[in-house]
Amino acid sequence: MGATLTDNKAKLDNIDKAIKEALERKRRIIVQGKEIAYDTLVRLYGKEGQELIDAVTAEHDLIQKLTASGMTFEQIAELADGGNEIKQTSFFDEKPNPYSD
Repeated sequence: MGATLTDNKAKLDNIDKAIKEALERKRRIIVQGKEIAYDTLVRLYGKEGQELIDAVTAEHDLIQKLTASGMTFEQIAELADGGNEIKQTSFFDEKPNPYSD
């Protein structure tokens, strides 16, 4: 004899339970990913909560304006990186950073 309706129902119940457990694990991993992203942004911007949201929104708006004016993402990245460089201020000193000892 083959499987009974009771056997099939038990198999379906087991599958339903496994699906619910997998979806719960997926939800926990998604939440963990969001927490990691938030923590990374907090470290990057040095702000939390609404201040962080405002800073990211302002940066996003600025990037949209720059791309709308014709700049590429590469040009924007170069512009952003250029602001962090320390330029040599003396012709007589060959150190890359004239402020270092």
